[in-house]
Amino acid sequence: MINAGLQYITGGRAWGIFDRDHQEAGHEAVQKLAAYGYHGDDSTQRYKDLRFDGTLTFNKVTDVYHAAVAHDEDQPAHLHVLDKNICATRCAEEYGIPASVFARRLFMKWLTLGTQASGLQDEGASPPRRQLQINFSNCVHCKTCDIMDPYQIINWVTPEGGGGPDYKGM
Repeated sequence: MINAGLQYITGGRAWGIFDRDHQEAGHEAVQKLAAYGYHGDDSTQRYKDLRFDGTLTFNKVTDVYHAAVAHDEDQPAHLHVLDKNICATRCAEEYGIPASVFARRLFMKWLTLGTQASGLQDEGASPPRRQLQINFSNCVHCKTCDIMDPYQIINWVTPEGGGGPDYKGM
């Protein structure tokens, strides 16, 4: 109570003498891929040695299962991407699409359009383009995609009907 009173009087200083900690928004802390020497948005180059033991550490599919996520399938999506072109171009080149790394194909995945079944393209054909597909029914409502998005173009809103994780098995 004394500390709270001193913080109120001194504008937030702890115990009245220590300056407040500097806090920065999550999206301001995201580093570009070039800062780490990575090229392209292939996440396998970043997580080569990542292994899950199933006892202490779990993969995201298992975490979503244990979270007991339940959404009505016919409700509108509660993740809104304001400009999907920025995600597919600038964000992919500069940051490696961090939102898809957080989600890891559980609810955000990229579909490559414009490729043939053989994987080879016609010489006159336009290059393949990406399209973002959001499967919000697996969202665990951590809001990481909203908080850490470097361009702040992903908005998380409360889903209709109160659906979401139940966390019974965690």
